[in-house]
Amino acid sequence: MAVTLDQVDTFHADRGYSEWAAIAEDTRRAMIVRALDYVETNYAPLIAEAEAHPRYLMSVALLALRLFQSVDPITAQPVVKSEKKEMKGMKKEVEYFEPSALDPFPGVTKLIETIKLPTVAVPSVSFGKLVR
Repeated sequence: MAVTLDQVDTFHADRGYSEWAAIAEDTRRAMIVRALDYVETNYAPLIAEAEAHPRYLMSVALLALRLFQSVDPITAQPVVKSEKKEMKGMKKEVEYFEPSALDPFPGVTKLIETIKLPTVAVPSVSFGKLVR
């Protein structure tokens, strides 16, 4: 495991997060594995030796606690917004994902950002339909 239980326990103890210590050891280990899975799935590709970077440990430790406290982000559905407009006798309806809903852990994203490999930005896409 890239991040150990002892490292995460020390991280939370140093910051006075007593809620982490109150969680059963097996559950803490499972939360670390889920946090590692989430980081590797959602923030790859990372720089070489990213796992040795202090921000990686911080991200995994904070995410492990958040995963224990909240709904599973992997199965949570993103929020879909819709807009309806009427123009010159035509109705326009646009549906899109709310950007804040796409990232349930913006604090972790900020921490990881400095150890990610640069990626190419893809323009956003929205789908709409015109109805007469």
